[in-house]
Amino acid sequence: MNDYLILASLVICHILGDFYLQSKAMVGAKRFGSEHKPLVVQKLQLGVLPVHLLHIFIHALLMSFSLFLLQAMEVILLSRENIWLAVALIALGHLVIDLIKSALSCVSKSNNHAAITLIVDQVAHLLWILAVWAWLFDHLNDFSGMITVNHFIIVGAYLLVLKPTSILVVLLLSPYAFDNNNTQIPKAGKLIGYIERAVILTLIFVNQFTAIGFIIAAKSVLRYGESVGRNTKLNEYVLLGTLASFGIVLLVGIIARVALGLGM
Repeated sequence: MNDYLILASLVICHILGDFYLQSKAMVGAKRFGSEHKPLVVQKLQLGVLPVHLLHIFIHALLMSFSLFLLQAMEVILLSRENIWLAVALIALGHLVIDLIKSALSCVSKSNNHAAITLIVDQVAHLLWILAVWAWLFDHLNDFSGMITVNHFIIVGAYLLVLKPTSILVVLLLSPYAFDNNNTQIPKAGKLIGYIERAVILTLIFVNQFTAIGFIIAAKSVLRYGESVGRNTKLNEYVLLGTLASFGIVLLVGIIARVALGLGM
């Protein structure tokens, strides 16, 4: 329990440092190239590397304060050497990940994948924290028996209901496709489909089929009702795509539940 409290403290410090104690100005100042906006501190303009180092210093300060406070309160049993080693390794890894992210953002200036970039960045940070913690406190062997076939079934189910299902729905609707002078946001429909199928699959896994009914009803009313009386062909096309998408994710979810031994 002592070790897991340390891990929780490190994760909380990361969240505070990356989201609550990092301003938009700092984020802009950490970018390379033309998107770089110098951070002004006391009339002094900081370049890219100094801002990165300032950000890392904030993280290191948070981790040090948290761990030394818990140690002083005798909530955790941890030597000073291990505290400084953990802080140094995590801070160094954080710096490397941030520099790689900034360099890649400079190469690809498009904001189309900003959300994915953020998710990958945060997963990398959290995995590094977990790796340092597991190595420092000899928990590497604890993970060997944690991965089972059930985990692969769940991951496989989520992968199936995202892009493969989108492709299948497009193929199913291809005989009924028509030109509607599309004024929608590009790729918005695909993203909506990804989110709703992921939510529905999660509800299937936690046996909340009633909530799925409400989602289907709300989605149908919203999409079908927004253009009622204006374009019957469009209404039918949207409703057909919605039912096909939901039908596939329900089928995948039920099969996965049976494979996991959760029943129908």
